[in-house]
Amino acid sequence: MEQNYNYNNGYNNYDNNMNSTGYTYAQQQYAQPQYTQPQPRKKGRFAKAAALVAAVAVIGGGAGFGGAYLAGNVIGTGSGRVTASYSTTADSGNGGNKNDESVSAAIAAVNSASTEAAAEKVYPTSVTATGENGEYTLPELYEAVNDTIVLVEVYKKDSVSGTDYYDYFFGYGGDRRGSESSEPELAGYGSGIVFTEDGYILTNAHVVSGADKLVVKVNDYNDPDVTHEYEAAVIGSDESTDIAVIKIERDEAFIAAKIGDSDSLKVGQQIAVIGNPGITAEIMFAHSMTTGIVSALDVECLNDNGYSLSLIQTDAAINSGNSGGGMFDMYGNVVGVVNSKIIATTYEGIGFALTIDEAKPIMEDLLTYGYVKSRPVLGITTVELSEYRAQLYGTKLSQGMLVASINEDAPVAKSGLQVADIITKVNGTNVASLMDVQSILSKFKVGDTVTVTVARENAFGGVDSVDIDIELTESKSN
Repeated sequence: MEQNYNYNNGYNNYDNNMNSTGYTYAQQQYAQPQYTQPQPRKKGRFAKAAALVAAVAVIGGGAGFGGAYLAGNVIGTGSGRVTASYSTTADSGNGGNKNDESVSAAIAAVNSASTEAAAEKVYPTSVTATGENGEYTLPELYEAVNDTIVLVEVYKKDSVSGTDYYDYFFGYGGDRRGSESSEPELAGYGSGIVFTEDGYILTNAHVVSGADKLVVKVNDYNDPDVTHEYEAAVIGSDESTDIAVIKIERDEAFIAAKIGDSDSLKVGQQIAVIGNPGITAEIMFAHSMTTGIVSALDVECLNDNGYSLSLIQTDAAINSGNSGGGMFDMYGNVVGVVNSKIIATTYEGIGFALTIDEAKPIMEDLLTYGYVKSRPVLGITTVELSEYRAQLYGTKLSQGMLVASINEDAPVAKSGLQVADIITKVNGTNVASLMDVQSILSKFKVGDTVTVTVARENAFGGVDSVDIDIELTESKSN
């Protein structure tokens, strides 16, 4: 496989959300969590490494959780709202933003972290923090930041049939896709965080993945019964870190959340999560706030790409539709981006958010380039060996990464690595899969050098072990 850090991240429709194990998911299911003890950092304590049997599921919108509750008689808080529609003039596509002034302001907002109360924005009414040490109380926090959270509706041309509530309860796993429609139809939804007054929104990559159209619903700041709709443009999306930036536009300024500092978090600290959980677009608990504590920090999980994510664990209730929503500290600062939870009968109350500190450099690259410029790759294409593939390719080893091609424009072309070499180690660590390789490379930067150990057949029919130093190059793939 190409060393491009991509993974299959299709956005599931409303009624196709059960996997074969019986666990449910709303977006992309992570590979089996592989928790490893992270390296110590300067602040805070670390979550202990744990081997979990359950799957970690990304929680986007529009999917039920296989019998979590009967939905037939539930009416969510998202129903009955008056909606005003608007169009946006934002440029579409993953090419970054061409407005240098707007980008500079957005990057400044990303890097303006604070552990104090969020700066005054354009709120129609002032929210005064009356809690201890200048913190908000929970009602004050909701009033102060709720309007920074938006609903992101995902439309696709691949239409789906109607949804029966019993399908959710009994875990229907079939594919009932209809014929492709001429116009995009609502396929799911998630949440987002407005972080600039001119309409940049932080969300999850799995929320926007595969969308033919995105519609963002924003609260009216004066009338709680009215929302406004804007078609959004994708500025950039990075599946490896599950971060995306989209943009909506209008003349009136948006209320913007304050980007905080997740490195200052402590286990036991109170946080709150705001998002749009629900089952369908009709049965949604829009702008719901749940609260809990930081249960653990630096929980390391490998996604399907082998990319290592540093997650905040919380016991705050997280459900389908919360994806892309904000995790706030009690000063009203965004400290995390909600993206996943463990879904299994033996686990309850274990949800996760991407740390805002890990998201910041990704956001900056997406704003500037439309992709993550700083991600290192070897610059080769590899094939993961197995017993079958070893026979197919005639190799003497059945484990490792067979080099299939080498990018002639990358530094690796001058390293001495050869096609048909079998990579067995990277920096002394055994590797047998793309996930193994990418997990190691995620700790390095473009321009760093790693030592790759390869098995190479010699002229006598034997196999030599050769160490090769390779300078890591940049991947422009999302």
